[in-house]
Amino acid sequence: MQNPEQEPALKAPRAEFGVHLREYRKMAGMRQKALAAMLGWSVSKISMVERGERPADEDFARAADTALGARGGLLDWWRQTVEHAARWPVWLAQLAEVEQQADTLRLWQPLIVPGMLQTPEYARAIFRGKPATTPEHVEQNLQARLERQRNLQGDDGPTIWAILDEVVLIRPVGSEAVMAEQMAHLATMDEHPHIHVRVLPRTSWLTTGLQGAFVLASGPGMPDTAYIESITLSQITADSERVRETRSRYEMLHNEALPRRASLQLIREMAEQWTRQPPTC
Repeated sequence: MQNPEQEPALKAPRAEFGVHLREYRKMAGMRQKALAAMLGWSVSKISMVERGERPADEDFARAADTALGARGGLLDWWRQTVEHAARWPVWLAQLAEVEQQADTLRLWQPLIVPGMLQTPEYARAIFRGKPATTPEHVEQNLQARLERQRNLQGDDGPTIWAILDEVVLIRPVGSEAVMAEQMAHLATMDEHPHIHVRVLPRTSWLTTGLQGAFVLASGPGMPDTAYIESITLSQITADSERVRETRSRYEMLHNEALPRRASLQLIREMAEQWTRQPPTC
């Protein structure tokens, strides 16, 4: 699901400000209706800003800071989120916002374990693969990824349907111990009520997913959206034709994937194999 070389920060910039606005409003003991009246906005607009569905400009942030008695604190958060947004590629900011709005994510990954299902050591090994990266950048990306996992795996997180190529279970990343831990983690993740992991077996002759990884996001109040990943290009689109094509690919992969019990059995077998395999010198 992720660009392996760059991990989104903890929240999309727009959502970050919304979280702080809500916190300051609650600390002030003010309801959305009262704040809306003071600012001259509708209650629905206040609600959309707090949910990260609508951007806030500086005039709004300044007025809200005054109304809530934040003494510049809320305005500082707005400035930080603007700086944060400026560091994000457009497609990456859009992806994080899409994830936060979606109630269902359907994903296909032919190369590595998806970021939201990675163990810390597996993720660390992935980040180390970027040319010229520094240990500091590796750790920063790792902490951001772990926080993103907590956001997506929470009780109010989206339902996740993940299909992995069997090659993902075989490809060595980090070490034998890292792989054994990662396989065990995948099996555990499938016990989560909102996470479902399936494996496309090597015996399948299906070529539908060989072009690259993708994610389909859907939810109330948002258009169905596709995130399409390749080595040289990552893009997000709500174009109905592209989304329809991506959905067709997902359905073909889902139909060829092993059912839940067989997928879990294969994942657990690979965990045992990686555990028994002697360390590479």
